[in-house]
Amino acid sequence: MLVLTRKSEQKIIIGRNKQIVITVLKVQGDQVSIGIKADADTPIYREELLKEIEQENAGGVIKSETVELKSLAQNLKLKGNSRRRSQRGQGAGMPPRHLDKVSS
Repeated sequence: MLVLTRKSEQKIIIGRNKQIVITVLKVQGDQVSIGIKADADTPIYREELLKEIEQENAGGVIKSETVELKSLAQNLKLKGNSRRRSQRGQGAGMPPRHLDKVSS
């Protein structure tokens, strides 16, 4: 970790082509206010918020080692069979019947 000492209104510049500029705005007791200037496509997070986002996202991610291809194939086959069964009752090539239409 690079440790730098800065006074109020002094800056730290990160990068050359795509710069991030950090400015010390004020120091008051044990709190430091900083300003960060970066491109709009550069996300900037407070550490505690980034950890919270990562934890929420981790709950929705399926890890590749937990997916069994054989089980996945069986599930897909079962879904395909249940669709075919439900379509058989409608007649081959016939559009689905709608209960809300009145026939004359």
